[in-house]
Amino acid sequence: MSWKLTKKLKEASFVSAMGFSSSSSSKHKSGSHSTASSRKSSEEKSKSSFDSSRRSMCSDAYGNVNVQPGLLQVRITEARGLKLPPAFFSSKSASRGFDSTHDSANAWMFPYIVVEFDKSEVVVNALRTSSPENPCWDYQATFDVSRYSQLSVNIYQRPPPRSLSIIKGDAFLGGVKLSPSFITNKMTDEWVTLQGGKGELHVQVLYKPNQKTDLSIESFELLKVIGKGSFGKVMQVRKRDSNLIYALKTIRKDFILINGEVKHTLAERTVLAQVNNPFIVPLKFSFQSTSKLYLVLAFINGGELFHHLQRENTFDIYRAKFYTAELLVALECLHEFNIIYRDLKPENILLDYTGHIALCDFGLCKLNMTKTQRTNTFCGTPEYLAPELLEGDGSYTKVVDWWTLGVLLYEMIVGLPPFFDDNVNQMYKNIREAPLVFPDFLKDEKAKDLLRRLLERSPEKRLGSGGAAEIKNHPFFADIDWKKLVAKKLQPPFKPHVESESDTSNFDSQFTSEPALDSVVPDSHLSETLQQKFANWSYQRPSTIESSVEFSAPINLDSVNGRASP
Repeated sequence: MSWKLTKKLKEASFVSAMGFSSSSSSKHKSGSHSTASSRKSSEEKSKSSFDSSRRSMCSDAYGNVNVQPGLLQVRITEARGLKLPPAFFSSKSASRGFDSTHDSANAWMFPYIVVEFDKSEVVVNALRTSSPENPCWDYQATFDVSRYSQLSVNIYQRPPPRSLSIIKGDAFLGGVKLSPSFITNKMTDEWVTLQGGKGELHVQVLYKPNQKTDLSIESFELLKVIGKGSFGKVMQVRKRDSNLIYALKTIRKDFILINGEVKHTLAERTVLAQVNNPFIVPLKFSFQSTSKLYLVLAFINGGELFHHLQRENTFDIYRAKFYTAELLVALECLHEFNIIYRDLKPENILLDYTGHIALCDFGLCKLNMTKTQRTNTFCGTPEYLAPELLEGDGSYTKVVDWWTLGVLLYEMIVGLPPFFDDNVNQMYKNIREAPLVFPDFLKDEKAKDLLRRLLERSPEKRLGSGGAAEIKNHPFFADIDWKKLVAKKLQPPFKPHVESESDTSNFDSQFTSEPALDSVVPDSHLSETLQQKFANWSYQRPSTIESSVEFSAPINLDSVNGRASP
């Protein structure tokens, strides 16, 4: 998604380049090789039905529990006994400010909370009538429940002015992770001990199931445009009943019919709806009109990894390792569901408010891929293509995702992909033949060894060919506690600067300056036969979604509008 939509798809072949009162880089997606007609039939024969019988450990750890759709009301009242950062008291003036005044100039003293459920985040500042060690929020948030997820609340403190302290960045004071009781109208009211800090937090949680209602574009307030693509746009929206901020992806039906992208579009919806993983952006709802498809996704506003990498050029080893580890868990989950991702790159990785990654843009995923099954659709982004796509018949397995993980790790540490060249054909040649070279500043031998083994040109010898555990067990990840990582109990090494859950400062201003409108599609009367291609689009619950996707060939424009072809 990278909020620029699935179809940044330029052709590029190898040959040519309730109980409470409310408060409130260019991408080249290639078709099959021009000589690949014999392979095309095998691709099209396979239905993209979803193998829901498989569940990865990483997905199970996050929770596969049937939950009736509804609303989760969460009230955070207060905390007590917080331990403030030592540097907070490094200045007499800071101490005096803490003791005697609560004006706006000293707002930094009061901790704020980030409340998160299923990747939807709410940021709340403490009341200034309280104290920093015993802050009060008395705030209620309402979350839409479409599937099981844990509830997390993290407490942070902003740094004081530079003249008062040496603190850099927001300080993490502790957090809690709760498994809500999804029993109708049963309130949970408790003090919870903070993890990663000292003190307790008072939390009240109440769940109420929803009456089934059909969503439409009128269910949302359109706020800002945050991305555009060939098939539509992505807007920041506010759901009117819950007041939550989401990303709404709009896709024109006629465009995807003409371009033969129905299969990819339905595959993306299927993956987002079925997979429940802490590092994959979740689908909240989907619905349609006569002319458009709509995906309602969690709004992840910490910015693309691409944005942060461009700004900083390189990351330190631990930061690169942390992101790679979370991506490894996400890819492992997809592989256990028999899905190849095929398009890992910084533009498709978002950072949430607290600094964890969220993998997005699933339009190039290939479903129903067993461990040894091969496919040969030539697609992806040139810098990240695995060599097996460029050799022989171009067939490949899930192992291509481990090559792209290696390319991404190299880029995060070094600043460019390992085989990059401005000339695409030369870059393809580099991927097939050029030696892997490390800059002099890269001294970490474990990192270099991991990169050599991930960027092994032979898929059979590549680390990960026997499963993700091979990569997890590499010495480079020796200091990663995988259970804590999956539970999001490891603090990210970097926290993006975001003012609130509605902040769009990390998105391109060329989009956010546009008016947020759901444009009318002229002459959009599709035939009933074509409308049937989207019959199962609307999102209900993960266990009830059907995902038979057989339609893939481009069709004539006249046929799209219900007229016979000449």
